[in-house]
Amino acid sequence: MISGTIFYTGQKRGYPLFQIFIFLISVGQIYAQEVSIRVFPEIRQQTIRSIGGNYCQANYTNHAWDAIGEATLKEFRPSHVRVALPMKLKDKQFIEYQKNNYLKQPLVIEVLETLKRMKGEFGVTNFTISVWDLPDEWIQDPSKKAQRVVKPDAYPEVIEALVSFFLEAKNDYGVEVDYFSFNESDGGYQVKFTPSETIAFITLAGKRFRESGLKTKFLWADTAQTKGTVEFATLIKADTTIWKYLGPLCFHSWWSEKIPDSEFERIAGLAKAWSKEVWCSELGFDAMAWKVKDMNKSWDYALRFAKISHRMLKYARVEVSLYWTWQNNYTIMSADLNEKYPSYYVTRHQVDYLNRGTQVVQSVSSDADVLALAAIRPGGGTILQAINLKKNPVKAIISGIGTGMVEIVSTTEKNLWNTSLKPDKTRNGKVTIQLEAESVNTLVFQ
Repeated sequence: MISGTIFYTGQKRGYPLFQIFIFLISVGQIYAQEVSIRVFPEIRQQTIRSIGGNYCQANYTNHAWDAIGEATLKEFRPSHVRVALPMKLKDKQFIEYQKNNYLKQPLVIEVLETLKRMKGEFGVTNFTISVWDLPDEWIQDPSKKAQRVVKPDAYPEVIEALVSFFLEAKNDYGVEVDYFSFNESDGGYQVKFTPSETIAFITLAGKRFRESGLKTKFLWADTAQTKGTVEFATLIKADTTIWKYLGPLCFHSWWSEKIPDSEFERIAGLAKAWSKEVWCSELGFDAMAWKVKDMNKSWDYALRFAKISHRMLKYARVEVSLYWTWQNNYTIMSADLNEKYPSYYVTRHQVDYLNRGTQVVQSVSSDADVLALAAIRPGGGTILQAINLKKNPVKAIISGIGTGMVEIVSTTEKNLWNTSLKPDKTRNGKVTIQLEAESVNTLVFQ
């Protein structure tokens, strides 16, 4: 019979079993749990074309440019960007859109100047323009703030306004717009299009774009969240006449933390079936984060962002991702640029190591709470990004990637950019390294 008491050298000392249990747990945490990570460089997946960002302040403020946007352009040098085009201008009457007066509006001019600076000063090569809302005169029920349906007989006027902007950007500012979308039109935040309405609009607009000498295509879907993307995009593809006007399969990763990995894999499967790239044009996990004061400044925000980024790359096989945002909106740094938040450093793990031309390869982790993503860099060398979601350290035993480790970068809540780590040992073609609790890690191998 177990009494719950332990005896030592004839003396009775009271140590309840639950205290011994807690002690053993604390001792166990000193010695990290072992996790096996295996890399298969011969199994190649997508090539990452760009880690870019959204520059959409013109949709929310009276300016398209801000200090954070300039800082991220200077530091990250994105090749791909997404820029908001404001078409429902505050306190402007519909007459402002007639006879090219729309192009004379100060905010529209600032967007055009922003595109020019992005290309000329910062080397941006690929531009997506998205529209959130339209003038009330083009909307069936202008009293609605969301789920706003465009009048079908207004499609030609909307298209002409777009064409005038695209031609102005091309001819007077030297920037050709590669892709266009109505933001999250499946959900209707704010303009809503059904698949059939999307087909009708693209049929008219695609033809008009080509007649005008524009190369602009449509993002295929640009949905509000991961789940539902395949269904919405598939219905759009039902009309073969618009295929030539469609670009990459595109989605936003909001509201996706609790869905299974298979939902991301379905997107990858659909894109592969149609030989299309996969883009995540708004990379984030909580579309309502703006309601929680300073949420984007927290370590929790950074770690959750790291996890959704991993799933987007590993399972949806995204080739172009655009962070929401690289301006003063869900920002990764303070407006005065004096403080960089944890999500800035998580972003650097992607920008610095998983960027233009990086080839993702298969990797497997033995623990669901230790995420592994491997890739081959275009200039040589192999990358392993390992995210430890556990509350305790783990000892990662890595194989299949070589043993010539040249660089380790780790990000934790207490040390946001630690470059002093070293592998524990290298033996039998395996590398062992301790991953700190709740950490984002990038390992570079020769």
